[in-house]
Amino acid sequence: MSDRWIKFKTRQSWNEFGHSHFLTFSTRHMHPYLEQDRICEWLASSINKASITHDFAVLAYVFMPDHAHLLIHPMREVYEMEWILKSIKQGPSRRAKNRGLISTNLWEPGGGYDSNVFNQLARREIIEYIVQNPVRKSLTEDPLDYPWSSAKWLVTGGHSPVQCHSIYEVWGY
Repeated sequence: MSDRWIKFKTRQSWNEFGHSHFLTFSTRHMHPYLEQDRICEWLASSINKASITHDFAVLAYVFMPDHAHLLIHPMREVYEMEWILKSIKQGPSRRAKNRGLISTNLWEPGGGYDSNVFNQLARREIIEYIVQNPVRKSLTEDPLDYPWSSAKWLVTGGHSPVQCHSIYEVWGY
């Protein structure tokens, strides 16, 4: 990924109106917890709820076995990425722990990686990166076949467990 479209940071968020955020967060000790459909369903549900509560658009996502990528765009002028991430990550972790699917926290401590994205070309490049991630990691040959990704929705308008928005819906062009 080129440095022209993101500012890298770790566990520090710049809440800049008009910026999108490329988020990456990993499972505890990189354990493949996200191979379990039930945990992925809880994560998708949590993202959907958080997007309503915190008023952000999901532009793309993928749940890999040991991490998740999201490209989101906050719609409010004032927002806190810390609270958005907490809303996304807390529910699936609690549910998995309460149901005995995990014995520790689901996620690595901290906020993960949050890169500000501030132009359309960068957003498109990140969307392509997210869509192709399962192919690069040899989880599928066709990104449209990977169930925990926005690829099918982006290309065909097919069903997605996470409610996504196109960059055209968000910016109107």
